Amino acid sequence: MRGVTLGIIVACLIGGRAAAAESAAEAIRAFGLIGTWSVDCKRDPYQACENNRCGARLTYIAPSSGAPTIRNVIGTFSPGQVRTFVGTIHSATRVADDKLKIVSVQDPPPATTVAWWRQPGEVWEIVLLKVGEKYRTFSAHRDDLKKIEVEEGFEVRPPPPTPPATAYNMVPTQWVRTQRQMPLFEKCSD
Repeated sequence: MRGVTLGIIVACLIGGRAAAAESAAEAIRAFGLIGTWSVDCKRDPYQACENNRCGARLTYIAPSSGAPTIRNVIGTFSPGQVRTFVGTIHSATRVADDKLKIVSVQDPPPATTVAWWRQPGEVWEIVLLKVGEKYRTFSAHRDDLKKIEVEEGFEVRPPPPTPPATAYNMVPTQWVRTQRQMPLFEKCSD
């Protein structure tokens, strides 16, 4: 009888924690992500890129109903034209006081022809690290780990292509962690 009672208590505690778990929108709000962020808020994505540097904005949206989204607007070399990528957030979980894990799916369109970039329908796991009032990407990879963008706060890239003709249409089987630490994102006022 005592074992049954203990089992019921444990089940209630576990069930209570699950019922009290934050929704994705609540976790994103609590982490302070709602709004627009950029590595450089002064660089407007609607202005033409200069010196191979383009403006970009990342906006986290948590509507009162429906799934939260991430909207990424990146400038191009043509003034007034941008590329926009949207991802639907399926879950967001605080893994530490300063870390938030987001699981999102890249929405179509547009797709990019570079096979090792995010494609529509892919599930990605991203961990953000809060640094004061800013944040940086700590890790980012496809859920099956076959595509990696960030590892322990450092950019990850495909190895140099061989032959060069296959560089954009094939997903590499190995990745190279660079020495480039991911930049900090600041909240923009626009």
